[in-house]
Amino acid sequence: MPSHDAPDMTPLEALAFLSVCAMAIVLVLAGHGFADGFLGWGIGVFLAFVAIAIWAQWMAPSSPRYLENPVRVVVQVMIFVVVALYAAAGGLWVLGVVFAVVASAVHLALARDEL
Repeated sequence: MPSHDAPDMTPLEALAFLSVCAMAIVLVLAGHGFADGFLGWGIGVFLAFVAIAIWAQWMAPSSPRYLENPVRVVVQVMIFVVVALYAAAGGLWVLGVVFAVVASAVHLALARDEL
């Protein structure tokens, strides 16, 4: 039976992946802060899908439109700041600020390691 080993991932790359997953969660929670009930969850899911689509187009290493550094890291930090603003608008400003700071630091460190 063929072996399907996962590619090696550094701890910093794992943190970067987790920060992108956290981005989707923060957006869903922020959307729920905009409205009560299913409407809020729907807004949050919509925001998360838009962010994931943007990420898949320009930030995913397998994308044909993959941005090169330093442009990529600047766009990543801008996305994290926008997510923090959505979180703040949804009443989760502490979560938004913590997310933006941690995610930006991880992606900046990862970009520094690539240079």
